[in-house]
Amino acid sequence: MFGSFYLFVIAVGFLFSLFPLRKRKGLESTAQNTIIGVLFLALLMELAGAYSAAKGINNSLLYNLGWVYAESLMLIFYLCLLEVNQKFKRKIVWISLGIVCWGLVNTLLFQPIDTVFQYFTFLPFAFLIVFLVLRFLIQLIQMKTYADRDLIRLPHFWISWAILLFYMEAILLFGTYQFHPVFVLEHVHLLFTINQFVAGLMYLVFGMAFMLPWLYRKSFAYIE
Repeated sequence: MFGSFYLFVIAVGFLFSLFPLRKRKGLESTAQNTIIGVLFLALLMELAGAYSAAKGINNSLLYNLGWVYAESLMLIFYLCLLEVNQKFKRKIVWISLGIVCWGLVNTLLFQPIDTVFQYFTFLPFAFLIVFLVLRFLIQLIQMKTYADRDLIRLPHFWISWAILLFYMEAILLFGTYQFHPVFVLEHVHLLFTINQFVAGLMYLVFGMAFMLPWLYRKSFAYIE
């Protein structure tokens, strides 16, 4: 039941993300297009995952390629767009390429990409994403970026917090599954329901975040 609602939430987030698309240009348009791409990928991936799970098909390849690699790289690209230091942007690119190369080594020697979830590839991607989110939030607090913007109306502020919440939860959950699988299997329904709830919340925030400036203006226009 919750799985169907989870798919519905992702679909709603995707539709919401399309709403104010024509009102943005330049970096903001690229950032929004990237988030739309993440939502579209997540929707296709979860639909395929639900189908393969119902048929009893191992979907490790799907989630490794779709989530561990593609979605991680898209989120890193999104966060790289928000980075103010051009030299550090180049470092992000090289670090990302290094993780991809490590992923190939992991596939060949440790965790086959088509049979198991590649936690040892997911982990460095997740750490990089969390680091970039924290770096962006610190830059916001220090007013090194978007100094002239109200944080409540800034889509990237809410998106960053949503990413941080989900990836901290995912690192903990999949790390526990990697090193203490018995505990996770004993509580599998509860733990993965929580995982879907946090992921659904993240994707919903992705969709609604770019509507905030419009909603903010409408709310104050109504009050006036």
